Amino acid sequence: MKRVMTGVLAVALMVPALTACGGNSFCDAAPEDIDMNDPGAVKTALEDVVDEAPDEIKDDIEVVIEQLGLVESDPASIDINAVTEATDAITAWEEENC
Repeated sequence: MKRVMTGVLAVALMVPALTACGGNSFCDAAPEDIDMNDPGAVKTALEDVVDEAPDEIKDDIEVVIEQLGLVESDPASIDINAVTEATDAITAWEEENC
């Protein structure tokens, strides 16, 4: 369970980074008030912005959404490596473009 929470924390840390950026529709679409202790809320927030995501990171966001969906239904099957890779890609894109 500790590994699951580490992955969820990594995802939760990625969302505020999106809220701080600006300059394009994806950066501007990120919500500002998200309960970072609620994986469902983080998942919903990402679902709300995935349509605005650029092609370079859309798949990464979808991976995170999928993995967050497993937090309650099947936490043992969460792919922490996939979450980490996706989060790293999203963060790198955000640092370069927002």
